[in-house]
Amino acid sequence: MRARQVVVVAAACLSVWLLAVLVLGTGGGAGETVVPAMTIPDVSPSVVIIQPADTVNVPDRHGIDPTLLERVAGSTVRVRGLDCRSAQFGTGFVVAPDLIATGAHVVAGIAAPIVVVHGTYVSTRVVAFDPVSDLALLRPTGDVELGDPLVLGEPRRGAVGAVLAYGDDDGPVVLPVLVERLIRATGEDIYGQPAGGRDAIELLANIVSGHSGAPVVDADGLVVGILFSRLRGGGSVAYAVQSGELAALIDGLARGEQAAGPCR
Repeated sequence: MRARQVVVVAAACLSVWLLAVLVLGTGGGAGETVVPAMTIPDVSPSVVIIQPADTVNVPDRHGIDPTLLERVAGSTVRVRGLDCRSAQFGTGFVVAPDLIATGAHVVAGIAAPIVVVHGTYVSTRVVAFDPVSDLALLRPTGDVELGDPLVLGEPRRGAVGAVLAYGDDDGPVVLPVLVERLIRATGEDIYGQPAGGRDAIELLANIVSGHSGAPVVDADGLVVGILFSRLRGGGSVAYAVQSGELAALIDGLARGEQAAGPCR
């Protein structure tokens, strides 16, 4: 009995330690903490429950209609850039006839990001850039026919959907995903500067480098989030910016374009 009590106490201490050192590994999440959103009534704003990565259950299927999934995949693109100290790459998706959304850390410091549209390399320019929400908008510099714009939706806790992203192969890969909970990610922006945070989603999904900027879609094919990071150390916990942050960035274009910030 005493041994069992020691194990319970040790596990509790480990959970507290994990909470204190939680950081987001890939993308702009270094030094960032995650707290539950105030809009979640059944989770205390002062408590973060972290499930060990080796016990989470990633869904094994997304249940999205194949025709719908094909349309979403046709509007998903690979994003690349070589202007900084190392090559940067990620995923993007069409949000308007001449606009592609991706992660800000994917294109930071890149004068002319390259996107691959149906096998064709297309030069773009950054027209909106937010290092806090880790979002950016790209506009092709020449005439190109993009896929159909994807429609933004609202994330819902417990919903199963899919992430469409580009990895090391030709892709895009389709990964089943579960919306674990809605959160408020706070801490630093992609440059390590203090920031007010962003509305985000904690996901169960097996993502890897190169998936940053990818759309998270629900069963209806609506974009509910944009991937920006995963839990440092691996495992199946990932994070996406909520679609409302992207909607605000798109609306902000009416005030003028904004180029990418410097390299990270």
